[in-house]
Amino acid sequence: MAKAGMRRPNPEEPHGTESNHKNKFPKNTVEPVPEIQGKAKTGKKKAGPIE
Repeated sequence: MAKAGMRRPNPEEPHGTESNHKNKFPKNTVEPVPEIQGKAKTGKKKAGPIE
């Protein structure tokens, strides 16, 4: 329910993110990081220290 003094929005009107405006983000040119494969991906062993 609307608070006192607030206008009730019309449910037929678009509100929030329901408009036709598309966001214009620059395309990501960075290569994706390769995914861990094999036992390292499924095992529970902790990673060793970085040398």
